[in-house]
Amino acid sequence: MSIRALQFSLFFLLFLGCKKQKDTPCVCTREYKPVCAGDTQYANPCMARCAGYKTAEMTFILTQDQIDSGILVSVDCSQSP
Repeated sequence: MSIRALQFSLFFLLFLGCKKQKDTPCVCTREYKPVCAGDTQYANPCMARCAGYKTAEMTFILTQDQIDSGILVSVDCSQSP
């Protein structure tokens, strides 16, 4: 499987396959695509959704190019718009 196909698969699982259902534990990948939701930084949007946030309530912290470069960040999400 090519890298792009793998990335697409992870994207599909992350955005379409991670829906928390009542009384069902939320399961997410360990993909690093940090977001701010509320005043907390989450490793990826799935984890933020598991905490109860909608995609529209999230701010993506890094571009895909920055993620691909291996950069790691920690930000103060209480300052995000």
